[in-house]
This record gives sequence, C-alpha cells and structure tokens, in this order.
Amino acid sequence: MSDNPLKQRLEEYKYLVQTAIDEFDFAVLESATELVRKTYHADRQIFTIGNGGSAAVAVHLAADFGKNIAKTGEKFPRIMTLCANSSSITALGNDCGYEETFTGQLRNFFNSGDLLIAISSSGNSPNIIRAAEYARANGGKVVGMSGFDGGKLKHIADISLHVPAHVYEVVEDVHSVFCHAIIHALKSR
Repeated sequence: MSDNPLKQRLEEYKYLVQTAIDEFDFAVLESATELVRKTYHADRQIFTIGNGGSAAVAVHLAADFGKNIAKTGEKFPRIMTLCANSSSITALGNDCGYEETFTGQLRNFFNSGDLLIAISSSGNSPNIIRAAEYARANGGKVVGMSGFDGGKLKHIADISLHVPAHVYEVVEDVHSVFCHAIIHALKSR
C-alpha cells in the first residue's frame, strides 16, 4: 500500500474504470453499434440526450459521429443532440416542466424509424424516461446508457448499455468509451 493518499485514490479510480470495462458484455455494444449503423444507412435521424455530465457525453457523441463517420463523397449522418439548444430547453422547462425538455423537442423532429440514444447515469431522470417512452411509442428505437442499478432506462431501452458502477465519474467515463468505440467501429468499416 502506498503512503501517498492521492496516488491511492488515483489507482482506485483506474481500477474501478478498468473493472467496469472488463466486466461489460461487449456483444451488447456490438448490437448497439449495428443499430446505429442500420439507422445511419437507412437515412434515419439519430438523437442524443442526457443531463449534466451525460449531456456532455451526448453532445460529444453527436459531434464526433456527425464529423467522423462519412468519408468524402458519402452522405453525412443525420445526428442531432437535444442538449445544446438552451432556448428550447429553458422554454420547455419553464413552460411545460423540466420533464418535457427532450420530449418537447422530439415532437418537432422525431419520426418512425429514428433512433434515440439516451444517456442517464442513474437511469431514472424523468426527462430521459419520458423521451425514451415517446421514441418507442412513435415507432423509434432506444439505445440507453445507464449506471448504478440501471434504473427505468435499463428496462425501457431496446438495447441497454448498462455500467453497474456506483460512481458517477466512472459511469460517465465508460459511457464515453462506448461512444468512442461505436464511432471507431463505424468509421473503420
């Protein structure tokens, strides 16, 4: 054991992230990647959502996917994050309740055959759950990324990328790994 408490905490964090990745069933990630690929090739829309750190992961995924997937001469993916329009988020939150921040935006854009990638560390955020239910009720698919016990999102999602860790930073880091893995797999095709 190290006499340096900071080093101990860093080693503990590395262990938690590595364990979460090592214990994940990557066949589920392969299924999610295939669903993203099919949605893209069918020229359907992909939406990403999340709150807080998960919103940052959702925005990052949309930016990377939108920029990196298409090669010169190919069609660009139709991907949009619903986390970045502060006017829509605050108007919907103020006028309709925070639970409607994403569903209200989906009503404007979502069509049958579209895909929602919903990211919630707890898996229980009301605005995420409502959006996932809306997507499913309107002919779409849902890839859910959750942590802790998975919450409601784990059971609503068509494909659940669940990280059974109980530390927010670990869950968010592994969700980022999932997003980067999907992008890497699809741009390396």
